[in-house]
Amino acid sequence: MLRSFAPAVVAGLVAIAVSLSELLTTLYPRTTCMLLRRSRSLYAYAAAYGVIALVVALLLEQLTASGAIQLEGFGLSSPWIRALAIGLTVKAFLHLRLFNVSVGSQSVPVGLETLVQLFEPALLRTILLDEFTAVRAFATARAREYASLDVVKARAKSEIPLTLPSQERAAFANDIDRATGVVEVMEHFLRFLGRQNLDRVFPAKP
Repeated sequence: MLRSFAPAVVAGLVAIAVSLSELLTTLYPRTTCMLLRRSRSLYAYAAAYGVIALVVALLLEQLTASGAIQLEGFGLSSPWIRALAIGLTVKAFLHLRLFNVSVGSQSVPVGLETLVQLFEPALLRTILLDEFTAVRAFATARAREYASLDVVKARAKSEIPLTLPSQERAAFANDIDRATGVVEVMEHFLRFLGRQNLDRVFPAKP
């Protein structure tokens, strides 16, 4: 039992790492540290995929041990390689859908993704709100030290790296121009250039 459970744990841990890194690097690359400190839903999201990967790995081990299925391919005879493969692919595999069913204006996926819909949308929304809350709290505290909106806008725009693609620079400059308050400028700056650059351009005053 322990021999089959250990690879399953590895599959779960790999799935946790993959789901966390994919979400953070895709949606919150500049505010990762804030989410890691504050969002329980972020850990619940990763843990859900970890538990699913663990269960899949255990079931697969039982099926292969009983001879019900046979796996062929490079390294798949090793339970550790199978565990690694499950951990790396379970998230993508769970998003497979056979077709969609439309109910009014809502589209409901049918297939393995139906299982994901039981937990993922609610957790992703809560993570988004956690990130907003963390960024707003930080930006509000820092904005108290910089009263002039025009000065803050000018300084933020002057710090746009010239090495970035022109479309990104133009979009960020447009966001800054449309901002109606210092807090909003700080939020845009933080999400675009990160905490380190914000501390450099708008340092906390002693």
